[in-house]
Amino acid sequence: MTQTDLQTAFNLITQDDTLIYGVLKDLHVQRQRSNFADLYQIGVIAFVEAYEQFPGDVETETHRFMVYAYQAVKWAIMMTFRKDNNRDKRIGFVNRANDDDSVMDYLDQVVDPYCNPEEAAICNDLFERLYQVCTPREKRFLVLRYFYNASLKEIAADLNITRRTANNIKFMVQKKFSALLV
Repeated sequence: MTQTDLQTAFNLITQDDTLIYGVLKDLHVQRQRSNFADLYQIGVIAFVEAYEQFPGDVETETHRFMVYAYQAVKWAIMMTFRKDNNRDKRIGFVNRANDDDSVMDYLDQVVDPYCNPEEAAICNDLFERLYQVCTPREKRFLVLRYFYNASLKEIAADLNITRRTANNIKFMVQKKFSALLV
């Protein structure tokens, strides 16, 4: 990308930064938050990178680019949240790094920040649809597994249930996810 292309991308986002504010609003980030300006800057950088990596022509495919850029900015900010929440891949006292689980592995593949933003949008939609059909306990399970990389033992401790009950919740979530895919 040339210097003029970078300048064009930067000018485009600084003239109308509603896309970044829209992402921050979608992620429920309020202006009073201490790192709001940092998250905004991450959004600007992600927008410029999306401009650089967009496979089509930005001038002729403006709507498609904006969808692409919106998703890229959203994933960049979400990855910042995940990094902040998973500094050392631990929650509580159990190390998640050596725990093997197919649901968590699938979700990790789905949320790869370097994947195609169009595919990421589809995967994000699937996750949101799954979250909507879950009970409050299952939602808490998803949040702990997806955002905090918690093991079943950690989830059981957080929900004040047995590991077996946590495992049953996992199977119910998997069943609902399978029903969404079919």
